[in-house]
Parts: sequence; C-alpha cells; structure tokens
Amino acid sequence: MSNETTETNEQLWFEQSINAAVYIGAMAWGVHVAVGYNAIRTIIYDKNKSSKIWLPFVGVVFLMSTINICASINFNQLAWIDERGFPGGPLAFIVTQQNRPVNTAVLATSIITIFFADAFLIQRCHVLWQKFYITGILTLVLVASTIMSILHSIQASRASAVLWDETTLSFSVPYVSLAMSLNILLTIVLTWRLLDFRRRMPLTVTEEVRQRYTSIEALVVESALPYGIISFIFVILYGTGNTGSNLFVPLLVQLHGIIPGLIIIRRVQGHAWSTDTIRRVGPAVHMFRGPQGRSTENGTQATGDVSMFSLGNDPSGHSLDNKAPMSV
Repeated sequence: MSNETTETNEQLWFEQSINAAVYIGAMAWGVHVAVGYNAIRTIIYDKNKSSKIWLPFVGVVFLMSTINICASINFNQLAWIDERGFPGGPLAFIVTQQNRPVNTAVLATSIITIFFADAFLIQRCHVLWQKFYITGILTLVLVASTIMSILHSIQASRASAVLWDETTLSFSVPYVSLAMSLNILLTIVLTWRLLDFRRRMPLTVTEEVRQRYTSIEALVVESALPYGIISFIFVILYGTGNTGSNLFVPLLVQLHGIIPGLIIIRRVQGHAWSTDTIRRVGPAVHMFRGPQGRSTENGTQATGDVSMFSLGNDPSGHSLDNKAPMSV
C-alpha cells in the first residue's frame, strides 16, 4: 500500500505554503520580540520624558502581532491535528472554515497592526517632507485600505465564507491591492527624501556622524525598505494567483511591527533623520547684519550690509547663500 497523498501537486503545494507561512511568521516574531524589547528598554531609559509617548504604540503593535501569530498557529493546529478527520482533509478545512473565531482574530489583529504601522510611517513622511499634499494622499490611501480591510473581515466571518469564492474576493483583492500599494508608496517617498538628505549632508561632518546618518543600515531601516520589497513581491504573486503569496502573509504582519520599532529606537537615540538634522550636524549658521548708520559695539559706523551666511539651510539644496551689497 502506498503512503503517498492522493492530492494533486497544486493542492499539496497550497497546504505546504499555508503551513510554511506560519513557521516563517513565527521566526519573524522572534525578531520582533528582540526589537520590541530593545525599543521598550531604550524608551524607558531615555532621559527625555517626551519619548515615553512611544511606549503605548510599541506595546499595542507587539501585542497585536503576538496574538496574530498565536492565532495562526492555532488555526493550523485545527486543520492538521485537532480536526484532521474533517471531510476533504486539511485543504477543505482551510478553504471552507475561514469563519472560525480564531481566523477572525488573525484578520482583526493584522488590520490593527497594519493600520498603526502605516499611520506611523505616514507621520514619518510628514516629518521628513512637511508637505501636506503628500501626507493627505497617503492618509486617503490608508483610510480606503482600512475600510476595505474591515469589509473583508466581516465578509470572511460569515458562516458561508469560502476562501476563494467571488464574494470574499470582492473585498480581499481591493484590500490587498491598496494595503500593499501604500507600503510601496511609503518606501518610495521615504527613500527619495533620505537620499536627498544624504546628498545634502555637509562635507565637514565627522565620519562617525556621517556613518550614523548615511550608512546603508540607516537607509534600509528609515526607508522601511524590507517593508516595501516584501509588499511588492507579495502583491505581484497575489495578483497573478500564485500560491507562493501565502508564504508572505504572517511575515508581513510581523514586519509591520519590526520596522517601526527599529525606527523608534533610532528616533529615541537621536539618530533618526528630521528636517533639521543637517543644521544640527553641520556647521553653525552665522548671521551678520550691519545696516548703514548703526553703531557697532566698538563705536565705529557700519558701511555695509552682509545679510546671511548659511550652510545646509536652503530647502532647494543650495548650501551657500551669501549676499553682501556694499555701499561706497
């Protein structure tokens, strides 16, 4: 008697992808534990009390992602162990039992985690760009994505919900498209701005400061690059109906906690980019004014007007603005 399964290769690969995805997510959760611990420790020991505002954010995101991976593990346990005798086997259980409370918990916690993480990154975009039209567009996409995610969760929790039926897909496809597109947009917007800041970094800064702000590590973390790359791969696979997309679902939820955690660590330590970073690490800004006829401290009359000498302070990217109309 052969012990081989009677399922087709496609069906077997679908089951394998669902099972492997949870293992990948569990490994990512381990990384999230380390990042979350370091973020909380950094916030608590920071002397600046204003940084404590990030404690609830880190705590909520970590709690939601923990519940998410635990619920995903439990759903797999139901499919392959507790209800292995389900008519049609684990495959039928996965496809037809999407309305189980444990799966609803997976969906709900993923929505909350993704919402908080995306809102945090939109706030980072606003800090770095300070352009309301950029913040507004990103916020509108977030709102639309969140609405579709809630509708998808409600649809999936119905008693008749089936994973790949048309009614479920009518909300899941727009939700995935909007959510992943937002992730990609956030990465592009952040990367663009960080590369611009990197280009404008004064040449006079020390190597230590340059490494802190312009290293590959700093760029990867603050641009949320892993976030954008994984989202791009996932949306391509999901859009083409490739089963491999299943592998990235639990991983993406954990990444939505890991990346903001790393950015918060840099932010609390004072290593994160902001619009005044170039001014802080570059040469001091000097102002010289000598209007005609005004006496200086030594009693001499000023005959010229030197308006400003500034380094790294022009949003257009020019590092020097020296205007000195002199009267004869």
